[in-house]
Amino acid sequence: MIHVLSGQIPWSYIPSAVGVLACLVQNYVPLALRQEIAAQDLSFLQQCFSVSPADRPSADQIIAFVREELLYCVDQTPRTAAGVYTSPSRSGIPEVITEFKRRVSDQMPSHLIYIPEMRLISRDELAAILKPEIITEEHISRCGGWSRQSTIESKLVPGMLKYAILSHRWGESEPTFQDLRSRNCEVGGYKKLLEFCMKAKEYSCEFAWSDTCCINKESSSDLDEAIRSMYRWYRDAYICIVHLTQSESSETLGIDEWFIRGWTLQELLAPLRMKFYGPSWTPLTPNENDKDDATFVFALSRVTKIPPNDLCDFLPGPNRAWEKMTWAVNRKTTRVEDLAYSLIGIFDISMTIAYGEGDRAFKRFMAELIQNCKEWQILMWAGGLPSCPTGPDCYRTMNRVAREMLQDRQISWWGEGRGDSYFSVTKRGVQIKLLIVPALVQVNRTPGQSTLLSQPVGPLGSSPLEKLVVQSHSFPPVSTTEWAISIVNYYDHQDADKGKLKQGEYYMCFLLRRFRRPGMDTVRNHWKREVTEEILTVFCASDFEQIVETVWL
Repeated sequence: MIHVLSGQIPWSYIPSAVGVLACLVQNYVPLALRQEIAAQDLSFLQQCFSVSPADRPSADQIIAFVREELLYCVDQTPRTAAGVYTSPSRSGIPEVITEFKRRVSDQMPSHLIYIPEMRLISRDELAAILKPEIITEEHISRCGGWSRQSTIESKLVPGMLKYAILSHRWGESEPTFQDLRSRNCEVGGYKKLLEFCMKAKEYSCEFAWSDTCCINKESSSDLDEAIRSMYRWYRDAYICIVHLTQSESSETLGIDEWFIRGWTLQELLAPLRMKFYGPSWTPLTPNENDKDDATFVFALSRVTKIPPNDLCDFLPGPNRAWEKMTWAVNRKTTRVEDLAYSLIGIFDISMTIAYGEGDRAFKRFMAELIQNCKEWQILMWAGGLPSCPTGPDCYRTMNRVAREMLQDRQISWWGEGRGDSYFSVTKRGVQIKLLIVPALVQVNRTPGQSTLLSQPVGPLGSSPLEKLVVQSHSFPPVSTTEWAISIVNYYDHQDADKGKLKQGEYYMCFLLRRFRRPGMDTVRNHWKREVTEEILTVFCASDFEQIVETVWL
């Protein structure tokens, strides 16, 4: 670097190679020739002098630095009296440089395709290509805005960092990170990548990102960052370009496999701008942004069952969790773990990535989601395990009453006065307060079907709930099991320890059971949730109030 920056050979003042070797052994570094090297370059030079290899610049950083030096040395930089090139001050406007570095570090993918040269670049090379230090006060004033800082943060720097992002169904052969590094153009999917980059250029994007070749899957840290940050990368992209392989128009969207893949759900929800293309890269609409076309958005809503407002301006988070989970019930992933990983951006969940853990990934995901969600709807699943659903398909229901109640936005968004909003995940399971009504079971002649009747209560001995018909593969013997119907969305009572039900309303419920053993310790003989084939609802026949119990599911 001394040779690059000053034109002089390092240690030229030491007469013999033995002297240089002695300096290296004693961890001495060559003199920096400060009079010949610009002050702002000395900090980079000091990194090159680091004794620890881990502290020295990477190859990508050095290449980017040298390329930048060359740009400034060609017909731009004055020579010193000795004929040595010196680098002009390139500090730039401090606010611009700070915001540029922040956005590159926090929001940009680790690797991008530089479209003019069709090569892969790292974050470190962006500054050498975009040169934020050449931004002037005139650039800022031309952008306009109500304040200087807001103009830099919301217009100027984001405009510099425009990139297009690809959403597609993987084919049999796709270019990899290593293929793009080695400029291998022979791989089967390279033509699709070129077409994508050509479309990106039409949106004035110099940079592009594709999941097949911009993630170094040989690096666990790179893969982990990509999975955890992918939703944000799609959100921050200037345009998301979708390539469909089976659909030629908005009328045939439902046949395309893109709509049943797990990862493409967040790729549909996250971007603010999207453009859909058919198999031969023909646009499906004449719009620049298909999310601005109401007709096309309604076509997407018809296929995905996602409300148009969510398609156009989706907000990630654990709210409305049950409804969001139903959007993924028909979606599949190649790897078991991706069933959970593809949802973390949608629900804004933070969790470690560990390929190879199998089904445990979805259990960990649900534990995080239940811990962060304050809506009882997330606990309403069928099938799976008593303490955890095994996938989004557990939230599918044919119960019309249940579906209407669970999709009620008023309950989902506010829900005051309904059920326990302080449920949590503990070592014993999901801890929640339920209104429990003892029940009697009548086994029907239909295989796997039973009718539950709530036991009479009150002075008149009336049953507060109508009969509940339950489908289940196997019921424990009635003689050894105690049963109960547990209401989840009961109304609050003026007594904090009680809940109440109102006549003429439906309620969501679980079926609970425990061993019938006189004298058994109640701590060990706790209620367990019975796995049923359908989400359960029960009709209230008369007003009823009762003390709520804490159970662990």
